[in-house]
Amino acid sequence: MVKGTQTGTQTDFDGKFKITASQGQKLVFSFLGMKTQEASASSTTLNVKLQDDSVQLEGVVVTAFGIKRNPKDLGYSVSSIKAAELTENSEPDLIRSINGKVAGVNVNVSSGVAGAASQITIRGVSTFNGDTQPLIIVDGISYDNSSVETSSQVTGGGGYESALSSLDPNDIASVNVLKSAAAAALYGSRASKGVIVITTKSGSGSLKKGKKLSVNVGTGTYFENIANLPTYQNTYGAGTNFNIGNTNGSWGPRFDSLATIPTWPNLLDAFPELGPTVPFVAKPNNVKDLFKTGVVLDNTVGLNYSGQDGGFNVTISDLAQDGYIPFNTYDRTSISVGGNFKLANGLTLGGNMSYSDTKQIGGFFGENQFAGASSSFARTLLLARNWDLSLPYVNPKTGASVIPNAGWDHPLWSWENDQIITNTTRTVAGLNMSYKFTDKISASYRVGFNRYSLSRRQIRDIGSRADGGLGSLTTDDFINEDIESTLLFNFDYKLSDDIGFSAILGNNVLQNNNSRIGFSGKQFNVPDVFTLRNTLNVASLVDEKAQNRNVGVFVDATFSYKEFLFLNATARNDWSSTLPKNNNSYFYPSVSASLIVTDALNIKSDVLTFAKLRGGFAKVGSDAAAEFLNLTFRSGDAFNSNPVIGNNTVFSDPKITPEFTEEFELGTDLEFFRKRIVVDLSVYKKTTSDLITPITTATTTGFDTFNTNSGAVENKGIELGLTLVPIKTDNFKWSLFTTFTRNINKVTEITAGLERYALDANEIGYVQVGQPFGVFYGTRFARDEQGNYLINESGGGIIQDRTPGIIGDPNADFKMSFMNTLSYKGFSLRTQFDWKQGGDIKSSTIESLLGRGVTRDTEDRERTFIIPGFYGNNDGTPILDGNGNKIPNTTQISMNELYFSPAGGNTFGINSTDESGVYDGTVFRLREINLTYDVPAKLLEKTPFGQISFSLIGSNLWYFAPNVPRYTNFDPETTSYGSSTLQGIEVSSAPTAKRYGFKLNLTF
Repeated sequence: MVKGTQTGTQTDFDGKFKITASQGQKLVFSFLGMKTQEASASSTTLNVKLQDDSVQLEGVVVTAFGIKRNPKDLGYSVSSIKAAELTENSEPDLIRSINGKVAGVNVNVSSGVAGAASQITIRGVSTFNGDTQPLIIVDGISYDNSSVETSSQVTGGGGYESALSSLDPNDIASVNVLKSAAAAALYGSRASKGVIVITTKSGSGSLKKGKKLSVNVGTGTYFENIANLPTYQNTYGAGTNFNIGNTNGSWGPRFDSLATIPTWPNLLDAFPELGPTVPFVAKPNNVKDLFKTGVVLDNTVGLNYSGQDGGFNVTISDLAQDGYIPFNTYDRTSISVGGNFKLANGLTLGGNMSYSDTKQIGGFFGENQFAGASSSFARTLLLARNWDLSLPYVNPKTGASVIPNAGWDHPLWSWENDQIITNTTRTVAGLNMSYKFTDKISASYRVGFNRYSLSRRQIRDIGSRADGGLGSLTTDDFINEDIESTLLFNFDYKLSDDIGFSAILGNNVLQNNNSRIGFSGKQFNVPDVFTLRNTLNVASLVDEKAQNRNVGVFVDATFSYKEFLFLNATARNDWSSTLPKNNNSYFYPSVSASLIVTDALNIKSDVLTFAKLRGGFAKVGSDAAAEFLNLTFRSGDAFNSNPVIGNNTVFSDPKITPEFTEEFELGTDLEFFRKRIVVDLSVYKKTTSDLITPITTATTTGFDTFNTNSGAVENKGIELGLTLVPIKTDNFKWSLFTTFTRNINKVTEITAGLERYALDANEIGYVQVGQPFGVFYGTRFARDEQGNYLINESGGGIIQDRTPGIIGDPNADFKMSFMNTLSYKGFSLRTQFDWKQGGDIKSSTIESLLGRGVTRDTEDRERTFIIPGFYGNNDGTPILDGNGNKIPNTTQISMNELYFSPAGGNTFGINSTDESGVYDGTVFRLREINLTYDVPAKLLEKTPFGQISFSLIGSNLWYFAPNVPRYTNFDPETTSYGSSTLQGIEVSSAPTAKRYGFKLNLTF
């Protein structure tokens, strides 16, 4: 640009340019990510080489609606994740790959089931009901990341996949996380929980200078095992009180006290050839041998063309995951095509299409004690130490499971016969166009279609403990369709030599349609035909459709002063079809500013080389769910061949208003010693009010639930990203990147007259005023004023407090990740070590491992124990002696009673208070390790290859949880509720997995 004028141009693909200027005039050269330079128009040929800015080119971030901006200009927090960090690991799931890489982003992993969903939140949970996860935008089109749950995770659900699992990580070009409300405000009501902006290779349309056509082939093979098993005791067998018995617990005699025992009746009846007796010996590997070494095969082929006028990309990938649990698989096949081209008339036209197909096969999990339930992990980790599950387990007459006693199904039989089979497809198509009217004004338009369909069959085979052994089939079919368009007008002006102005005017329209239909069939007529027609009784479970539309208009304006002071303001107004007509329009603004201190004060220092202060405020609205106000009659199951019609059980407030989130953020970005030390620090306070909440009502009203504005929640915290480069030479570089996240969550308001309510009627997660979201509330031990246990005098167990109370908090105190990278010539070694401090867990597996006496925690049992405390009355008051003093407990109990509650009291395992199963979830973890060798370019000069790299990769290879019982080896990341709001609770779930293997990348 000619300085002081409106005359400007831009370079072509090779960096060449033409411009008319007078002798001596100044030419200003600028490019995103490079330092702006000036040169005099002194000759007809001018060569200018731009230098790297203090923010590197790869630091350019994609913000709302795909707008690329320089991070130094931003007054809010945005974080980027390189594509290689997501693919150079052995994790097939995108959400799990993000874990620990961005401060302020929290990922709760669920289980080791192949394809199982995980929960992701940004800056805490900010709603009571519905989806707590951020908005996912892929190439300008929203992706729903909800998990369709067909059955309760408590009474027999599966490790259900999330919708985002259909996205192929191999096609990802970049990931940008908009953490603050100011950064996400332009996206409207969907963005109140943050935004993750993903640009794919097929959707980016980026040009790669110097490259015309390239082909990339990647193949990875990884082996998968259960991350850890309990350390079992192999001294005592099945029974009680040191006597042999056909029981679930291993509280029986020592193995060296008996030579043989009677063959269990179930086994003898099914297999008489086993004989009347069997050796009474330990089976040290009876649990381990149920599992296998799984394999993950990940293959991808990519084709990229780039030229001066445009480019396109094609990516084809196939993932085949055979999990460590037998008969548990997850497969994904995907293809994506896209490109952008600039036409002769100046119009840039682009489009992208993608299709993915997934199939997940897995078992049932959850609590086995509910009537009609059957969990594949009911006894899997708790096997009596002499049970031999390698014996035949299929009854030759009935085909049912054969186990030593009763009340559960053989795990191998369950995994093979009781299965959840889920097929999904996702079809995405997008069209985009842009036109530059002048150097200052341009416009762009994008429209996209996203269709996600799920078809699921849940099979309970004949002979299963579930459904009385008669068999059942549940079908669940779900379709979600989004059509979204965005129109942008861009303005970029230099108001003077010092003041710049840019603005965006836009319109966004989103229409969502979804439908769901499900049926349940009970009692198969003939075996091995798993259709509804083959069941005796068929019932409709769900048959519903919903549609909603949101229209928004918005403006984004930025002023700059001498390229060191930036002020940005946004405003958006939405109209939502899910809100009442009088309240369906809502407005929300944001404002942010950044000051580059080093430029403003002209600081020229080799110590402090860059310093920026930033701050912002934003208000974001959020509407209600589709068909929220739709009050209709509901058709029920026929009674005596007569139709049944009644009220819907849910009534929604006709005067409902939007939820609103207000957030203040302050931060700084500092660089020392020319990026040898980089600091990214943010503090924030976010308050969400008028939360739309379901309230339980008296059935006399004719409804079960009333939805209304009735709550508020506050999140405040600190986020730190710290980069250190201790050593940097021509051949060697050592860099460390550390993230620190601390978020304090508090529920500040719920419905008047209501102190708390449960997130799930069968669990201990609650919403309670003055407490963090999801706090554990339940039965607890009685204590005196000093916190000492009150002991039942006769039994020696702890008395149960008559009043339930707060017994835990699943939210972590803080999380830290340490990413260490060592590079030497063509070798690079990268590790990620995570530390989660606090965050309580409630585990039925730990309770059962202790209560059944199978781990080494219970091995030293030939002695008695005294629980520290004082004797107490059943009303929770201490018993006093004649002098008015409390009486210390001296009642001895056995180890069996220590973990299997005695009469009149509670201890620390089975049949105790809710509190007994709550543990601190602190955990240290080696999340990732990667050793890569890049073949030197000189060795490839006479080959068809442009690049060759080979990697050895491991994930979740080690963890240590210091505050769970030592020999349970329990991983606090194991939970049961996937991506739902209920976190920190584990109910007979599958342990996490570890993987190790190799990956080869070839570029032609």
